Amino acid sequence: MITVAQKKKRFKKIAKSRIVFNVFNYTALVVLSLFFVVPYVYVLSASFSDEITFIKNGFSLLPVQWSLGAYKFLLTTDSQMLLSIFNSLVLAIGGTVVTTLVSMLYAYPLSRKYLRGKKFFSVFMIFTMLFSGGLIPYFLVVSSMFDDSLLAIIVPGAMAPYYAILMRNFFLSVPDSLEEACKIDGGNNFLILFRIYFPLSMPVIATVALFAMVSNWNNYIGPLLFITTKSKYPLQYLIQQLLDDVNGIYPVGGNRIIPSQTLKYAAVVFGSLPMIILYPFLQKYYINGMMLGSVKE
Repeated sequence: MITVAQKKKRFKKIAKSRIVFNVFNYTALVVLSLFFVVPYVYVLSASFSDEITFIKNGFSLLPVQWSLGAYKFLLTTDSQMLLSIFNSLVLAIGGTVVTTLVSMLYAYPLSRKYLRGKKFFSVFMIFTMLFSGGLIPYFLVVSSMFDDSLLAIIVPGAMAPYYAILMRNFFLSVPDSLEEACKIDGGNNFLILFRIYFPLSMPVIATVALFAMVSNWNNYIGPLLFITTKSKYPLQYLIQQLLDDVNGIYPVGGNRIIPSQTLKYAAVVFGSLPMIILYPFLQKYYINGMMLGSVKE
């Protein structure tokens, strides 16, 4: 039989170990956060620095001499930056809508017990996650269908197996009685999907949409392979070109002075800031969707 003194001793031991763990945990989180945040602060500082001062002094947590010259150059020199932002928005919004819709249309039948050949379609979907035809066949097939078009990036990414699996697991957690009640009232499968499952699945749909949006926004391999016209460059591909050769995007001419160093960091801020701003608004859906779509009770 455990005495009161033994219980107090055990409680103190547990409390002490919990304090040690919390101290270690918070210290590790702070250190890791600094590793992630400090480089971005340096990039942000460089983008607001004067070009000559930055070349002379290098990186600093705060600009030695503040200047909006890099942002002014990007937004007023010509329409290239604005066109790239527009193209990235088309990719992010269009690709997200298409990927989310197609993945949902594939996931819903796989979550139904009465679907014939469900095992085959599941294995077929997982097979595409493990094996591919290779980069060169992929390039030949896609480029033959979509020549110098943003559709070459949106259409091949319409079906994402991981997103479909995530949605299928969430759909399995929805009670079958809701589907049965809708069928009794004369509803078909499309009505069941969009009137019942879609509203109930907003957490996992927001999660998939966030994944797809970030993936499409940050995509530069697709444009590297399929986009050749400068006016169709998405923002991430434009940044990659700026990092390689600023003069290739903004040729030197006349009396124009190109802030070649700070220009790169300003472009990086343009490329990363929208997702940083958007994420806090979708964070709660992201966490709920990952938890609810990953486990089936």
